[in-house]
Formats: sequence, structure tokens, C-alpha cells
Amino acid sequence: MSYPFQTADTSRTLWDPALRVGQTYVALAREAGELSGMPTGLTDNERLGGSDVDLAVFQQFTQGLYDRYCSTNNFVLHGLLRGLLLTSIVMLEKGGGSIDRNRDGESGLLEDLDAYVRAMHED
Repeated sequence: MSYPFQTADTSRTLWDPALRVGQTYVALAREAGELSGMPTGLTDNERLGGSDVDLAVFQQFTQGLYDRYCSTNNFVLHGLLRGLLLTSIVMLEKGGGSIDRNRDGESGLLEDLDAYVRAMHED
């Protein structure tokens, strides 16, 4: 079984991971959004068993995660946010969106972006 993430208008699949991987991502995203006071843009899709993604809201969520990452030098927080953020960036870019980058605060964050792109297209 899989856990598809598709655009809210159902025109595009952004990612189609294994069920548990998708569920884990959603749980992490929802908690990060709640802690930050940001909506995620993710809505359960009962029909497909995955999530619909409102790209405008999801872009704001991803930008908020990125800005939080870049606003600190906390090694542990960087580690905690890294996987969630890179996964979010890949989905956002596949949907045609992007983040405004602050290269000074990235601390090598995007060095692994290509690896995430490849791994997420294999799922």
C-alpha cells in the first residue's frame, strides 16, 4: 500500500511513498505546524488514503520551516527539521513552487536535496 500526496485539484501526484512513510511524514508535518502555529496545507484524502496538498498553504508552511531552520544554529533542531524540510521542499518544487532562500543560514541543508529527489521518485 502507498500513501499518495496529490495537489488539491488532483492534477498532479507530488509523492507516492509507502503507507508508513507517508503517515510518518504527515504526523511530523502536523506537529511541526501546530508547534509553529502554521497550517500545513495537508488534508486527508479518504478516497485515496493519502493527502491532498493545497500548494499555496503548503508553500507557506515549507517557507516557515525553512525560515525556522535558518534562524538558529542549534545543531539538534537542525537535525530534527532536516528530513521534514527536505521532503517538503521536494514536494513543493514538484508542484511548481519554491522557497525564498537565505543561503547564509542554510548550514549545508540543501546539499542532500538531490538525494531526496532521487529517493522520493523511487518510492
